Amino acid sequence: MAPPTQVSLIPPEVTVVIQLLVHLGPGVGRAVRAIWQRWKGDPHDHFQHALALMKQSRFEEAISLLERCFRRGLSPATTCVLHILVADCLESIGKFTEAEKRCREALTDAHKAGNPGLVGGGLVLLGITLLNRSHLTLAEVAMREALSVFTASGDRDGQAAALGNLGLVYASRAELGKADEHYRKALDIHQETNNKLGQANDLGNLGTAYAARGDLEEAEEYHKRALEIHQQIGNRFGQAHDLGNLGNMYLRRGELDKAEEHYRKALEIHQQMGDRLGQATALGNLGVVYHQRDALEKATTYYKKALQIDRHIGNRLGQANHLGNLGLLCAATGNLNKAEKHHKNALAIDEEIGNRLGQADDLGNLGNVYAQRGELEMAQEHYDKALAIHQQIGNPLGKANTLGNLGLLALQRGQPDNARQLFEKARALYEGIGAGGPGPETVRRALHRLEAASPPQPKPKRKRARKKPPPKKP
Repeated sequence: MAPPTQVSLIPPEVTVVIQLLVHLGPGVGRAVRAIWQRWKGDPHDHFQHALALMKQSRFEEAISLLERCFRRGLSPATTCVLHILVADCLESIGKFTEAEKRCREALTDAHKAGNPGLVGGGLVLLGITLLNRSHLTLAEVAMREALSVFTASGDRDGQAAALGNLGLVYASRAELGKADEHYRKALDIHQETNNKLGQANDLGNLGTAYAARGDLEEAEEYHKRALEIHQQIGNRFGQAHDLGNLGNMYLRRGELDKAEEHYRKALEIHQQMGDRLGQATALGNLGVVYHQRDALEKATTYYKKALQIDRHIGNRLGQANHLGNLGLLCAATGNLNKAEKHHKNALAIDEEIGNRLGQADDLGNLGNVYAQRGELEMAQEHYDKALAIHQQIGNPLGKANTLGNLGLLALQRGQPDNARQLFEKARALYEGIGAGGPGPETVRRALHRLEAASPPQPKPKRKRARKKPPPKKP
C-alpha cells in the first residue's frame, strides 16, 4: 500500500496575507502559496516570518526579511512575488515612490516568467501606487492594461480585481457613476465565480460610493452586506474594515454613539489580529468622534495614540493624516500657531511621499488657519495653490471645496459679488458629481444668506413700442 500523501497545512499568517492580496487578482496569491510550500530551510523561515510580520503591520521588519530571501538562482516568478510583497509593504506605509520602483521591477520579472497572473497583479499594484500619488491618468492606464492581460488569459477573478480598482480611480475623480458601474461589473463576475471575498470587497466599495453621494441609507445597506459575507467566511480583517466603514457612515449622519460603537469593534479586531496599521486607523477615527463631541482632550489623546503607532511602524501617510487632524483640533481651540505647525508638518510629509491629494488638503487647512487669523493674502495664496493641485489631479470634489473656501474668504474681504460667483461655481461642481455632506450644505447656506441680504431689484419698466404712423397716401 502506498504511504498516505502528506498535506501541508497553510498557516494562518500565509492565509491572511493571501486574503489581503486578493485585490491584485488570484495569480499573486497562488504564487505566494507555491513559494511557501516549495521553500525549505532559511528561505522558508524568513518568508513565513515576513508574512507574519505583514499580518501584524510590521512592514519595515517584513521588508528586511523579504530582502534576505533574494538570492542567486531564483526563478523570475519567485523574484517577481518578492518584489510585489516588498512593494505592497512600502505602499502600506506611504512610501509610494519606492513602491512604484519595486512594482516596475516585479513587472520586468513577471514578463520574463511569462505569467499573466503576475503581470496583471503587478499592474494592479502599480496602479494603486500611482493612485495614492494622485497620478490618476497613469493609474487608469495601469488598471486598463491589467484588465487586458486578465481578459486575454481568461482570468475572470483577475478581471474583477482590475474592474474594482478602476472603480477606485473613478471614485478618486469623483466620477461616481463610472465608479458604480465598474464596482457592479466586478460584483457580477465575483458572483459568477462564487468568490465571496471579492463580493464583500465590491459591496464595500459600492457602500463607499453611495456615502460619497450622500445616500447614507444605501451606503449602510451595502456595508452591512459586506460585513455579513466577511463574517460568513471568517475574514477578520474584512470585518474590521466594514465596521470602520459603517462607523464613517454613522459619523456622517451625526450618530456619534453608533459611530463610536463600530470604531471600537473594529479596534478590538485589529488588536486581536495584531494589526498595528488598523489600530492606528481606528484610534484616529475615535479621535474624530470625540472631536465632534467637543471632547477635545480625549480627541487629542486618541490622535496622539494613532500618531505614535504610525510613527512606530513607519506609516508616513497615516502620520500626515493624524497631524492634519491635530491641526484642525488646535484651530478649533484657537491655538492657531500650533495648528499652523501641525499642518506644515503634514504638508512636508505629503510632499516627501508624493501624496498630491494630501498636499492640497494641507494647503487648504493652512488657508483656513490664515483666514481665521485675518491674514487674508496668505489665505488666498494657500487656497490658490490647493485649487491648482485639485485641477491638476482632476479632483472636482476638492476643487468645489476650495472654491467654497475662496467664497468665504471673499465675504471676509467684503466682496459679496465675487463670493456669489465662487459659491455658484462650487455648487455647480457639487451638483455635477452628486456630492453630499458638509461642503455642499455650507455653500447652499452661504448663497441663501447672500440672496436674503440682497435688496430686491426694481423690475425694469417695459417700454411701449411706438406705433408707426400709417404710410401717407400719394
